[in-house]
Amino acid sequence: MEEGSDRTGGEECEDWLLESIQLYKDLHDFELQDPTRVIEWTGDKSICIAGYTGPRSHEILQLLFPQKLHEKENQGLCPERDLKVEYGGFSQHPVYTLKQLPDTSLLLTSGPSLAHVQIWQIGADDKDVIQPTMSIPSDPSSDTWTKLSVSAAASARVVHGAGVSGVHVTEIESAKRIYTLAASGGEAIGSLSFLDPCTVHLCCLSGRQIIADIRQPGIAGEGSVAPKVPDGGQWCAAVKPENQDVCATIASLSSKGHIAVTDIRDMGAPLKCAKSKSSNGPAPEEQVMCVCWAPQLEDCISISGFDGTVQIYDTRRWDAATKEVEALFTHRGHSAMGDCEDGSAPRVTVHSWHPWKERTLVSAASDGSLHIWDWLERP
Repeated sequence: MEEGSDRTGGEECEDWLLESIQLYKDLHDFELQDPTRVIEWTGDKSICIAGYTGPRSHEILQLLFPQKLHEKENQGLCPERDLKVEYGGFSQHPVYTLKQLPDTSLLLTSGPSLAHVQIWQIGADDKDVIQPTMSIPSDPSSDTWTKLSVSAAASARVVHGAGVSGVHVTEIESAKRIYTLAASGGEAIGSLSFLDPCTVHLCCLSGRQIIADIRQPGIAGEGSVAPKVPDGGQWCAAVKPENQDVCATIASLSSKGHIAVTDIRDMGAPLKCAKSKSSNGPAPEEQVMCVCWAPQLEDCISISGFDGTVQIYDTRRWDAATKEVEALFTHRGHSAMGDCEDGSAPRVTVHSWHPWKERTLVSAASDGSLHIWDWLERP
């Protein structure tokens, strides 16, 4: 992995680099050996990534940021300029989803053609390896792969499933299945989230949203944003951080660029709607679109997966009418600085906000680029 901004030339790159001086507090460009579609924070200075392309083994790595990224005062000369591999392992399957169980050294992964959730131990046997320890059966689907979310409260548990009729909650330590969603319908799932240790939110690719309480059978709440947004495409969603909301708010994103903000008490009636200015949605089979709430910025969300950009929006400026809106900030670094091996423009595959630094994000693209950036708010 090498840092640098000279992997591609051209006037667009030069113009963007000059422009970026006024747009960023920090901007760092790294090149991964293989592209990733997962970024999971394992500390304020480290992330986990994993490969997803090709038929061979796929690396799972915990990377430590170089010293110059996290020591700003009196750091002097920083000899460490590259990302450092702290722990590593290999998966025989592409990794499409990766989550860390909070406050532990356990990782959970899933991917296509994989009928289970794989559990990994970081630093197994006191070595610098990430090693598989056990697996949890999951219902496979031909339409999508198993989505998952974890909760460390009470007993550590994972909610997992590829389709509505195959959603389960399983205790991680015992691998005991403690809940199965009693719901009809064959829709594939776009995203899964715990609202609290006993409540789960599902967003189907169709736009159908479901709330399930694992203490009772059946569906606790249901709605759909799709009828409110014509030609909405496929959907995924993210839950607003607990520190920003008493009652959970959901941000839903479609592959056509529609964004809807809903209250879980009435998921069929969006509070706010907008249309991003991205011209092309991701191909349905790729499903790399990503929507995130900013952990430390009130009512800000970010989206990616449509092209080589990450777009940040302030939802306080929206209303219930669906109309095209301007992004608060757009990170164009991946499209301006890189090209894929086949000559195509890179597409952002995943992005993630730093857990407590207000405007710091990490993003990755299909050309193997990894950017760590701290954007400046426009006056």
